[in-house]
Parts: sequence; structure tokens; C-alpha cells
Amino acid sequence: MFIIRLLNGEEVHGSEGDTLTINHDTGVISVSRVDGFEEVTTCYSPSAWGSVTHRVKDIVKPSLVSKAPQPKAPQPDHRAG
Repeated sequence: MFIIRLLNGEEVHGSEGDTLTINHDTGVISVSRVDGFEEVTTCYSPSAWGSVTHRVKDIVKPSLVSKAPQPKAPQPDHRAG
């Protein structure tokens, strides 16, 4: 999800499936979305936008989380004493 706040007061809200990219050299932000059978890309120059909020849901799958090694139980001392 993302929100682009334009300097003219308008807001562009991203929807499920929309793609947000930024050209780090120019500062141009591109938003691509599928509209029917077409992909539409809209570009915003740095002089047009005031701020951009981009939130990404990061779902961690338990199978991908490595388990910390468990400490070994102390072994009994079998030496004659």
C-alpha cells in the first residue's frame, strides 16, 4: 500500500496489485496498475509530490525462521571420585 501526497493537495492511493517504483537518479515516481486488459503507468516528477508513504506487509513463514540452537543438557560425570 502506498499514498503519494501531491503538492496540489491531491492524494494517490495504491491498491492491491499496484506497483510503486522510484528512479533514484531523477526522483521520478512511477505507479503501474492493471486497468481491464491494459497496464497503465503514471509518472510523478519530484516537483509534483510532497511526500510518499509506502507500507509493505512482510509475512514471515515459520519454516523460514531459523530456530536458535538449544543448549545441551549437562552430561553426568562418570569419573570415579
